[in-house]
Amino acid sequence: MRRSLMLLMLILVSPMGFCDDMRPASLTIQHSSDTVYDVIFKVPARDGARLKLDVYFDPDTSQQGVLHGYFTNQAYVSKWQITRADLLGLEVAVDGLTENSADVLLRIIDNQGNIQTSVLNADQQHYKFADNYQQTNTLMLYTFLGIEHILIGLDHLLFVACLIYISRTGRKLLLTITGFTLAHSLTLILATTQLVQLPIAPVEAVIALSIVLLAMEISKNKANSITMKYPVAVSTSFGLLHGFGFASVLSDIGLPANEMWVALLSFNIGVEIGQLLFVAALFALFFLSKLLMKTLTLDKLRFFVSYSCGSLAMYWMIQRLAAF
Repeated sequence: MRRSLMLLMLILVSPMGFCDDMRPASLTIQHSSDTVYDVIFKVPARDGARLKLDVYFDPDTSQQGVLHGYFTNQAYVSKWQITRADLLGLEVAVDGLTENSADVLLRIIDNQGNIQTSVLNADQQHYKFADNYQQTNTLMLYTFLGIEHILIGLDHLLFVACLIYISRTGRKLLLTITGFTLAHSLTLILATTQLVQLPIAPVEAVIALSIVLLAMEISKNKANSITMKYPVAVSTSFGLLHGFGFASVLSDIGLPANEMWVALLSFNIGVEIGQLLFVAALFALFFLSKLLMKTLTLDKLRFFVSYSCGSLAMYWMIQRLAAF
């Protein structure tokens, strides 16, 4: 089993020299007074440059006031106001979704506090507000966002793959993944509810460092090392930091005030589903590689895997430290 798991890890890391910074953007349109609506557009940013995404409205909508923009927490926030007779027929489009492979969480709040939510992406770049819409299913929406985030979160996936490698047995694997899940779920909740806050830049650097350390242990392959003997303790410890990383993404997306806990728990469930899908893919590849590559062994892959993961994670760490 371990041999094939390493193969998938090899496939995942070899063609990629960058970490995903594919954080979702968010666009909120909220009724302010009479015919005035507040608009807040938050897009990912790094090194003083924001993701190139632009918002367009239908001809019946006009911009009011001066657009105000600023950088904050690896994001660029734009605020302005629009005017129109009412929300019925409001059309919104975002340009640049295809080029940037980005998602935008659209949230429209009327004068009664009702929320209509949708996700704009390369497949759906346009949205029209209708009066017969059904209330958004927050559970399904945030579960989907959680699944999507973990599956594009290459650093988190590589960490999980390394955990599988050091677990050695099925029982240890179950306990190791459980420890990681409980740990990052705890800090996700604490950080999102602002009970505990850490600056995200150093947290992301340490997340990369966690992969480097595991890669070193894989390379050494010492059965009596602390990492190999106690993988559950390792996954739980670093899982606390990974939870702050998840919370940063959820902060970018935003939470509906009236359903905060539903959205928070749904996002966390989505992360776990995505994590399980990834692990299942590793197991599926095991059966395939067992049929096609009978001579494949753990030792044949160990050094290549450890150096590939370690080198990639080291690059991320240096990149993130430089962004401080």
